Amino acid sequence: MIKINESPRDAMQAFKKIIPTKEKTDYINLLLKTGFDIVDVGSFVSSKAVPQMKDTPDVIKGLKTEGIESEISVLAGNPYYAQKIAEYEQVDYINYPFAISEIFQKRNLNADFNKSLKHIDEIIDICIQKNKKPVISISEAFGNPYDEDWGIDILMEWISVLYEKGLRYFPLADTTASGSAHLIGLVFTNVIREFPDAEFNFHLHTKPDEALPKIEAAYEAGCRNFDTVFNGVGGCPMTGKELIANLDTNIFYNWLTENETENKINKDIFNEASLKAQEIFSE
Repeated sequence: MIKINESPRDAMQAFKKIIPTKEKTDYINLLLKTGFDIVDVGSFVSSKAVPQMKDTPDVIKGLKTEGIESEISVLAGNPYYAQKIAEYEQVDYINYPFAISEIFQKRNLNADFNKSLKHIDEIIDICIQKNKKPVISISEAFGNPYDEDWGIDILMEWISVLYEKGLRYFPLADTTASGSAHLIGLVFTNVIREFPDAEFNFHLHTKPDEALPKIEAAYEAGCRNFDTVFNGVGGCPMTGKELIANLDTNIFYNWLTENETENKINKDIFNEASLKAQEIFSE
């Protein structure tokens, strides 16, 4: 069974036009009924840096979770924000982004490796206390465009550090679209073999015409958990690089359908959500 996690947060965070809170909330409630495993609904970060996410608390309050199987994830920029997120009963996951590029980690969260590791420990403790699930997303998992050392061995060393902290779920992000299909296949083959009791997720930024070979490479290597964004909109505004689109949910779902791959998506609601996304993210 394929797991699909939809990220309206990633779609919205770099979108220039401020989307009204009610429109965000209605859209996310539609996504929660679509059959996605996790919906990444927003973030608690500096409103000056990411003004689109300023209303995340109000969005969370408006979510209708009764009878919904999808779980809800919210990104925290630091332990202070994680503590605030943990007060919301609707939230299942608190996600902290960690880049194995120290340059990008400083750009994204103004934190070096040592500070970030302290933040991770604090966020894990908050999750234990508040019965939430910590998720540490690993950025630059498929290459480093900042002239720092990178290799699969370096990636696995960082996974080992997080593994020793008790984590068993590892989203691997190609935030700057650095990885070829061949490299993506090698990464997943190695990490799945090295950590057989862990689950790996693929957060892919890619040009649309390069998406399918990368999806297939990850799938053939054993990955069964993918992040998507309707219409492929979004991208991380903190990279200092050109924004590279997210994996388009429609492209991924069509691939699943053509390959008769089992999933939980309700097709009718999926089509409704796809149309709603086109409406919201039209400039």
